[in-house]
Amino acid sequence: MTKDSLTSYQLSLSDLEGLSVYLNNHKRMGKAEKLLTVSVAGEGNMNVVLRVKTTEQSFILKQSRPYVNKYPSVPAPMSRINVETQFYRLLAQNGVWENSAPKVLWFDEANLILCLQDLGATSDFTDIYKRGVNLSKTEIAQLASRISELHSVPKSEIVIDNEAMRILNHAHMYLLPLSLNNGFDLNSVLPGLQDTTEKFRNNPKLSKCAKMLGDIYLQKEGETLLHGDFYPGSWLRTTDGIKIIDPEFCFHGKPEFELGVAIAHLKLAQQSNSIMKDLFVYYHFDKRFDGSLFTMFAGMEMIRRLIGLAQLPLELNLQERLDLLDEAYDLVVHG
Repeated sequence: MTKDSLTSYQLSLSDLEGLSVYLNNHKRMGKAEKLLTVSVAGEGNMNVVLRVKTTEQSFILKQSRPYVNKYPSVPAPMSRINVETQFYRLLAQNGVWENSAPKVLWFDEANLILCLQDLGATSDFTDIYKRGVNLSKTEIAQLASRISELHSVPKSEIVIDNEAMRILNHAHMYLLPLSLNNGFDLNSVLPGLQDTTEKFRNNPKLSKCAKMLGDIYLQKEGETLLHGDFYPGSWLRTTDGIKIIDPEFCFHGKPEFELGVAIAHLKLAQQSNSIMKDLFVYYHFDKRFDGSLFTMFAGMEMIRRLIGLAQLPLELNLQERLDLLDEAYDLVVHG
């Protein structure tokens, strides 16, 4: 099996018999235990993600493929599931997020299948992109506390580089959105969006800043453990508080990137200024935190989400999007 070839066993929603054989062969079910149901668990943008229920247990299975699950035409490193497993194990070693993330039950490295604790009935926070849906002060306090706790993990001999995933993400954050020939049809997102945003794809100042941010994103000497994709799709509401999932883009980097991404999504979701300020009230800042760099990262995340491939379910008209793009441009170019 080559590094990015398909594994010998492929998870499939429709193959219950094959899954039952796989689980039995790997001694993941008891002798009298029976497979009951298999269903899709969440959006599964990057990976195949299934909820499995048996007569005795319920768990989540994640498997990486050599492409992005939501966009099969986009290649992606299969090693991302190994990195995600390493992230969860690093949390466990440091006693971090003990009740804020799913626990690893087992990992089949040969087939790149990660088995995680089933968190039960949950919903992510992508509903905040809808008009009138707002985070509460309790929720923003929990989110700030979660990410602050993660950023407090001391750097050790275990350093998560995740270079392959960062290279993939780098292209979609800092290169493709500003490329004149990126193949994106923004008019399919919203009529008129393609032509009215041409100035952003032909702007030397913006391209220069994007290159600088991209270079920082790819640096290898980061000190802080980052989730890497800290946005509403990775935040889950549960009966036991907010949980954080899907750290496949994790790496040791700069906290300014993480906070920039988070605040960008709060702005795109039109959350109140007081809620955005609360993110900083409850986050424990390091004295080395660079406010200007944070601002630039936030602006670039807004731009790539408005004119890049990874679109969000925004309930914004054309003028509202253009206004946000102008604001984001100012954040990136002027810091």
